[in-house]
Formats: sequence, structure tokens, C-alpha cells
Amino acid sequence: MIVERIFPPDKSLYNKWRNFFIQFGKIIDSKGLTQLFTIWTFTMAGVVLQMGSIDRFVYWDWAGWNIGLLKLAFVTGLFFYYFQPKGIWTAGNKRLNEKEYRIHFGVAFLLLVIGWANPNSSVNDLKSFLPYLAAFLSGLAIFQFQVTFDETKGEWFNLNWDKKIFFLSISVGLMVGAIVLGCYMDDPIISTASIVSLPFPVIALLWPSHVRHLQRARFYPLFILAMFLCVRAPWFLIPLAGLFYTLRIVNYFRYGIVFPSFGVDLPDEI
Repeated sequence: MIVERIFPPDKSLYNKWRNFFIQFGKIIDSKGLTQLFTIWTFTMAGVVLQMGSIDRFVYWDWAGWNIGLLKLAFVTGLFFYYFQPKGIWTAGNKRLNEKEYRIHFGVAFLLLVIGWANPNSSVNDLKSFLPYLAAFLSGLAIFQFQVTFDETKGEWFNLNWDKKIFFLSISVGLMVGAIVLGCYMDDPIISTASIVSLPFPVIALLWPSHVRHLQRARFYPLFILAMFLCVRAPWFLIPLAGLFYTLRIVNYFRYGIVFPSFGVDLPDEI
């Protein structure tokens, strides 16, 4: 990361800005800013679904970016002023019970509707949401395991592996369901994204328990879906990159780590 080279931790400039970013980071934590990756991605999934229903072969289309940004702004406000303050969206912060699972499913459905809705929308097209909802529930099962950063050791860890086989088997099964439904409904976005994402929950299920498998299974499927959505709506890369790099810079000054990241914690013997 460029900022890492300009502001190395052993230089005075790093320490000069660190207190500012620590305070800014506390605001980010209180607002749950990292959750916007999921909120935005599933809203965009609705936008791209609508684009695909009009033209199956649409590709790299910048049309409608202004309406799309307004929808992202709307769901951002909805998250900050309703979902987050009322504790409606808590994925990744705790292990959800059945009621909370249903609530998160309802929120995901609402986000898809917000992205998809326009004057020409047809209720008959709602069935096209099914593979996206299956993929969402697959990811939600992985987020039943909390991954926490240990500031003293500079490592990520998960202390609760209870029901590992149960949750990860559900995740794998739902991801396979997303693939089948996506192919059946002739949706190249979700079917391909799900195929590419499938190995991550499979490895987390079959390999020995290690936090790096959870890190990959939590981050990559969402990132992969977001990138496939950008194939049809490239303007989504702009707010996505803005959020991604803002969080990286803040976390670098707070903890001395580059996060969100494509890297994972590796075993000590490697």
C-alpha cells in the first residue's frame, strides 16, 4: 500500500496522524461502516438483475449510474439511521439465532428490491432473486464465526468453532444451490460468481480449523460477487474502491495493519 511506504510506523509523520485516525476509526466502528460492503453489494445485485432482465448480454454499461448512486445513498442512510442503531443488522458481530437469521434474510430481500425496482419492474421477476438469496444465506452461515483482531499479537483469531461442520455444510449446500438456480435461471453473474466462490467454504469445512480459512471464506465470496456485478455496472467500482481504501488507511494508522486485505494469517511454520 502506498500510504504504508509514505508513512512507515517508525517515522514521526505516522505518529502525528495516528491519533486522528484512532478517533476516526472509533466513529467507523460505532457506525459499522465495514457492513456497507454487504449492503451495497446486494443493492447492486438488484440493479444488475434489472439490467440483465432488459438485455441478457449487457456489459460494461455506465448508463443509470446516477440512479444507482442515489440507491446506494438511500440504503446507506437506511443502514446508518435504522438498521444499525436498532440492532437489525448484526452479521459478523455475534452468532445469530433463528429470528435474527430471518431478519437478515428480509433485509437482503429488501436491498435486492430497492436495487431492482423501477417503473418497468414486474412482480413475476422476483423469482430471479432466489440464487442471490441462497448465496447471501451461504455467506451468512460463515459469519456465524467471529474473527477478532488481537492488537497485542497483531493476529486474527476465532475462539468459537462450535457447530463448525453444521454451519459450513449449510454454507456449501446453499452455495451449490445458488449455482444450480443461477444456471437454471440463465443468470451468468450469480452462477459464475458462486462457482468461483464455492471452494472457500469447502476448504473451511474440510481443512483443519484455522482462522485463515474463515478469513478467505468471509472476504472472497463477497468480493467476487461485487467484481462480477462491476462487469455490467463498472461505475460501482468507484464507491467500492473509495470505501475499501478508506478502511485500509484508517486501520493502518490505528493498528499498523493493512485491512481489508487479500492476505490472510498463515501458520507459524510457513
